[in-house]
Amino acid sequence: MQSLQRGFIGRIIVTIFLGVIFFSVLYKAYLAPPAAFPTPYVLTVSEGENIADISKQLTDEGAIKSPLAFRIFVRLLGDDKHISEGQYTFDQPLSSLALALRISGKEFGISKQKITFPEGYTNADIARHLKEVFPEFDATQFVALTNGKQGYLFPDTYSFFGTPLPSSVVADITQNYEKKVRPLRDSIAQSGHSEAEIIVMASIIEKEAHGANDRAIIAGILWNRIRSGMALQVDAAPTTYKIKGLPSNPISNPGLATIKAAISPTPSNYVYYLHDSFGNIHYASTYKEHEQNIKTYLK
Repeated sequence: MQSLQRGFIGRIIVTIFLGVIFFSVLYKAYLAPPAAFPTPYVLTVSEGENIADISKQLTDEGAIKSPLAFRIFVRLLGDDKHISEGQYTFDQPLSSLALALRISGKEFGISKQKITFPEGYTNADIARHLKEVFPEFDATQFVALTNGKQGYLFPDTYSFFGTPLPSSVVADITQNYEKKVRPLRDSIAQSGHSEAEIIVMASIIEKEAHGANDRAIIAGILWNRIRSGMALQVDAAPTTYKIKGLPSNPISNPGLATIKAAISPTPSNYVYYLHDSFGNIHYASTYKEHEQNIKTYLK
């Protein structure tokens, strides 16, 4: 009986030993990083690339030994059709499994980086902030891609794996704009203004208002000026001192609350306003009243 037990245990030990040897050979042959793994290595995943494209790129650049093994890992992770675009930097050699985990967004050795674009940021502000958070980000390309899109890059918090591609960031923030503004389009149509006019006005209010309490009243005052034929004369947009009406393009990227204020302003007879040194707003219906406010609150 004891001899049978010893024989059984012996077979188990041999099986485990052979299994370890087999896995070691398999790992070294197909899964381990190549001896010439390029470090630091930057993998760029562009829009529209699939797992076959990526595995070929990794093989050609000496980052993996077996494209088949890499593709199998990614598919087992369930993310072969949802690879995040962006630039992935690897400071040390990684196995095929580790690489698959990284680019499939399983947060292996990398976390999603959150970045917030506040209301009132210009396109240049967004580009600068992206460059601060992601030093390898191509801010120049981002500025080029967003030319003519100021006002439509929705302020919000976004998350990216690795260094995002400029095209990916633009897609995310413009799609977010569409998502947030679509429900407002009936109200915009009823406002008597085009969507472009609303966004231009909102971009000005975003710079002129000192918080949530005075957005709608300032919107009403600025629309009053336009209706009365006055120049807008707002410090945030110097051209409005020389040219009547709205600027031709948004001066910033407004947030949802400010867009709503431009659509549904607070009605009033005011055409002037100013903020005192404490940020409080004071209104006037005539220039004489406005002059008095200047003397009272600014001098």
